[in-house]
Amino acid sequence: MTSCPPGAWRRNVSVLVWTPVLLLGPVLDVRGSTGSIVLQVAIIVVIAASAVTAALAGGPPWHDARAPLALSTLIAATVAGSTLESAQWLPTWVLLANALPSAIRGRWLLLAIPATTAGSMGAAWMVAPHDGTRVLTQGFVVVLAGLANAAFTALIDTVSELRRTRQELARVAVAEERDRFSRDLHDLLGHTLSVMVVKAQAVRRLVAADPAAAVAHAVDIEQIGRRALVDVRQAVDAMRSPTLAEEVAGACHALDAAGIATRVDGSPVVASGTADELLAWVVREGATNVLRHSGASTCRISLSDVDGRVALTIADDGMGAPPTSAPRVGGLAGLRERLAAVGGDLVVEPGDDGFRLVATVPGGRA
Repeated sequence: MTSCPPGAWRRNVSVLVWTPVLLLGPVLDVRGSTGSIVLQVAIIVVIAASAVTAALAGGPPWHDARAPLALSTLIAATVAGSTLESAQWLPTWVLLANALPSAIRGRWLLLAIPATTAGSMGAAWMVAPHDGTRVLTQGFVVVLAGLANAAFTALIDTVSELRRTRQELARVAVAEERDRFSRDLHDLLGHTLSVMVVKAQAVRRLVAADPAAAVAHAVDIEQIGRRALVDVRQAVDAMRSPTLAEEVAGACHALDAAGIATRVDGSPVVASGTADELLAWVVREGATNVLRHSGASTCRISLSDVDGRVALTIADDGMGAPPTSAPRVGGLAGLRERLAAVGGDLVVEPGDDGFRLVATVPGGRA
């Protein structure tokens, strides 16, 4: 058995409420109308059952075949009731107009309401004595019932769609925030662990030849580890964003410890807010790549103004373009997405004489 579509009863609640009210006339008129009592009772039962079925089955996503079938049965039963030529049966046309939006929508509904109105006016004219006022009143009530319930169900559909859209937007926002946090944590730990590995290698090399230097590197490893713990804790709490100045200083320290001579070229350019944070992430990822994959002996970090945009360049004299499978450029995809989100760009230029990374973001002059 097919279940009721979610929210169908709420969407078509007016049909459920008005069905017993509008059938009160035919029920009271069972003995007063011409025709068999059994036939009248049967018509009343069919009208009630088909109206309730149309209300409970009709609703988005509009794939339940019971709704149009119930509406067709309701139409037939309403027409059958009109053959009794009693004014007490005219409210069944109001019920039919009220039930139309349960199973029909769009242009078909715009055609069904006038057709139902015309049928109800014909049924009103069949009632003796013929009364033009009754016919006009019946037409007005039926078209009003159809249009009012159509507007009500359209409003319910719109609210339901907005609710689904809000839920989807919330889901997408959570997914995007999860991806952002994953990238931040990857960049944070990737850089820090790379520096600790380099310094651990230095300790291993120097422990016999220069114990004092080895101890100094070991102290640095401890300090870097402690700072990493703080950074991770703050990142989890969303309390801290990296700054460009801190990352440049940290990159110089790490590269120098690895034996890579690093030069920073200053410029009267100011990167603030989001631009400063994004460029800080670029420095962190770029320095990590130089440490891990370049085999370089020198590295240059420069900041400049290019047509009103801040350009950060990280260039080294390492092995240049890595093999396709090498991981050197793998972590840059997330940076490229971040920069693109604010109108920035990331260009990677591997060559025979080294590796060059250029990140640009909207910025200003000092």
